Amino acid sequence: MRPIHLLLLSFALIGALFQIATPLFETPDELWHVGMAAHLARGGGLPVQRPGEDTPWRQEGSQPPLYYAMLAAFSRLFRWPLEDLEAVRVENRHPSPGNAELPDNKNMALHGSWERFPWPGAVGTLHRWRLISLLLGLITVGAIYAAVRTVAPGRPRWALGTAALTAWNPMFPFVMSAINNDTLINALSALTLWALARLWRYGMTWPRAILLGLLLGLAALSKLSGLALWIFTAGVLFALAWERRLRIRSLLFHGILIYAIAGLLSGWWFLRNWMLYGDPTGLNAMLEIFGRRSVTPAQLLAEARGFVWSFWAVWGWFNIVADPPVYFFLETWLLLSGIGAAFAIHRAWRRPDPEAWALWAGALGYTGLIFAGLVRWTSMTSASQGRLMFPAIGPIAWMLWVGWESIVERGIPWGRTVGRWAPAVIWMAVAWIAPIRYIAPTYAGPTPIRELPPQARRVEAVFGDRLRLLGYLPGTVTLGGALHLTLFWECLEPTARPWSAFLHPVRTPLVQDVRQVDRHPGRGLFSTTDCRPGFRFADPYWVPVGTGNIPPAVIRLHVGLYEADTGWIAPARDGRGRPVEYVILEAGKLRGTSVLSPAVPLNVRVGPARLIGVDRPAEVRRGEVMTVTLYWQVEAVPSTEWRVFLHLGDPDQPPRAQHDGPPALGELPSSWWEPGDRFADPHPLWIPGDLPPGLYGLRAGLYQPGGERAEVVMPDGERPPHRAVELGEIRVLP
Repeated sequence: MRPIHLLLLSFALIGALFQIATPLFETPDELWHVGMAAHLARGGGLPVQRPGEDTPWRQEGSQPPLYYAMLAAFSRLFRWPLEDLEAVRVENRHPSPGNAELPDNKNMALHGSWERFPWPGAVGTLHRWRLISLLLGLITVGAIYAAVRTVAPGRPRWALGTAALTAWNPMFPFVMSAINNDTLINALSALTLWALARLWRYGMTWPRAILLGLLLGLAALSKLSGLALWIFTAGVLFALAWERRLRIRSLLFHGILIYAIAGLLSGWWFLRNWMLYGDPTGLNAMLEIFGRRSVTPAQLLAEARGFVWSFWAVWGWFNIVADPPVYFFLETWLLLSGIGAAFAIHRAWRRPDPEAWALWAGALGYTGLIFAGLVRWTSMTSASQGRLMFPAIGPIAWMLWVGWESIVERGIPWGRTVGRWAPAVIWMAVAWIAPIRYIAPTYAGPTPIRELPPQARRVEAVFGDRLRLLGYLPGTVTLGGALHLTLFWECLEPTARPWSAFLHPVRTPLVQDVRQVDRHPGRGLFSTTDCRPGFRFADPYWVPVGTGNIPPAVIRLHVGLYEADTGWIAPARDGRGRPVEYVILEAGKLRGTSVLSPAVPLNVRVGPARLIGVDRPAEVRRGEVMTVTLYWQVEAVPSTEWRVFLHLGDPDQPPRAQHDGPPALGELPSSWWEPGDRFADPHPLWIPGDLPPGLYGLRAGLYQPGGERAEVVMPDGERPPHRAVELGEIRVLP
């Protein structure tokens, strides 16, 4: 078996692995490419784009239709089913495309048991569509190899190396195993470049002109970037005429034939757009649907790094990234290959090399055309995506191969074969690993459980008689971080529509800056319509916590379920079946320290904590409320629950005024205390209106719910018998 055949086989296997690992609708815009192809397969005809109208194809209805028509034709010819498409095409109502920093909710669709092998109904049809795209990928790699081999037949390593960098680019098999019109334009671009290579090598003939016209017409009907091939073809024809390899008369006749065929094949599409939208490209309607933007060159430059990364290794909806060493290698290799390319161009200039010059001119020219079009497009809308350069992936791969080869020849006197192939082999390894290491775990879905973990806090709340919140594992967080907590659900019955979970912060004086989280259960992937009775699963959440909070404090969240489409909130019942208005969880602890500056410093050990100071007024009038703030430092993990008492009066008599309650007005219960915690503990103390004026002693301490007080140890070791810390006297005024 020849090396190119092994390369094509490896590409097919890698592409199949990507197809299996990536759930349906989780490649860029696949949701809407599917919607467009299905619309045509059902006999719907070409849609008229109307901004503001919600359709299953959205902006893709403005794309040239050849790819979708091809899928529709296969579906109708072989009667591939699509009747249940709407049941399996369930959009995520809370998606986060483009955000690789989020640990969850990276999906654009919900997934369930309907996607499992053997892929029944519409699921099977969509996988067949993906296989068609993969076949287009094989055509692309083969045509790129053939194009370089045609221009430089005496340099087979160039052709094989270029094809390898194409096939083993970890992003390329991901895109080429997706339902996306990029797959067709990539294949047609490679075929057109091969046809132009044959034209350059063997000269112009009528069959070659006809074939070239057909390819240009099909490319224009695949994607607007196909029009770059029209410009590039004209450049090649004029270059041949300039070199006197093509007579002017032949240039005119064959050129007219090529563009006449291309125009007859695709012109109707541009005429239709002109009649419907007043724009032959239809871009004005597409931009109104997809969204416009206005950016400066500096802003575009800031997107350059992500653009380069996404040409090689950013998957999903541009929110799944590789490990940092992959990008370090990428940037280092690109830099060295770029330097090597400059050396190679200089060498070709000094030593006339027609083959090298033809390839350099073609590679730079066509890549420049695609890049210029993409810059124009991304300046109008958000489209800084490396995959959009894939029509020129062959020329780019060739330039990188030759550039790296130049570096190897200059810097490695031995082992040059290994050196030449090292980057391609590394990319092959990343391509094999990516579906398993990066993609599959992202879409793993809910984690089944049998029982609650021992450390979980039980809740037993039932929502809408469909799901039970068994309990949860709270977490900890610092300012500016994300609170990680895990909910544990049990399915009681499937829901009629997909439900979403909400985690909304309960704001308090200390906790003011916590973002709400709304997403579907199961890390955003799970559709509750697929909720099998008795199924229990863990559901982790990451709640963003801002810097506008005062630590330490407990973060409480209001938890519930609702229908995102209608806004209906599922009613909740507690474990005894009683309706409850809110289900509030002590979701986690905000760790950290705040600057404490008590007016009166103290140093008294009280049970598991130390009272380090107090703020209190010197006097107060009867009938008023005064605030006394205690300052605590936790010294040990409490073994029981503690509450705070603040008493006014004689310690041997019932208090004349008092305030008892949880520490920090409930914002930091003792069950959350950790050694090192320092916090302010305000207590509003109401002075009875009939209290006689005079001096009254103020004291504080800790006690258990049963009434037993914590032992008090003064700095000198004394242990007061009444187990309270004396805070001084307060003068009560009339």
